[in-house]
Amino acid sequence: MVYETISERNVSNGLHEILVYVADVVPAFIPLVLTGFFVIIAMGTYNSQLRTRGKGDFPASFAVAGFATAILAIVISLIDGLIPIQFVTITIVIAIVCLIWLYISKER
Repeated sequence: MVYETISERNVSNGLHEILVYVADVVPAFIPLVLTGFFVIIAMGTYNSQLRTRGKGDFPASFAVAGFATAILAIVISLIDGLIPIQFVTITIVIAIVCLIWLYISKER
C-alpha cells in the first residue's frame, strides 16, 4: 500500500495545504484541535474568574468556550477540505447546549 506524502501535494498554493494534508492523513486532527481549544478557553476563563472575583462560574466559562469554538470551526470551514460540515454543526450544537446550561443554572 502506497501512502501519500506531503511532497505529492501542491504546497505552493499556501500553507493551509499542510493542514489539509494532516487532516486527510489523520481525520481526528481537527476535532482534537477544536477540543483542545475548547478546554483551554473554558479553563482559562474559569481560572480568570477565580482570580478576579474569588469564585468561578463554570457554566459561563463553558458558554464562552462553546461560542469561541463554534466561531473557530466556522472560520476553519472556509478552507476547502479541512473540516467536514458535521463537525461545524456539532460545535454549534455544543455552543447552544452550553448557553442553555448557562440560562438554566442562573439563580433567580
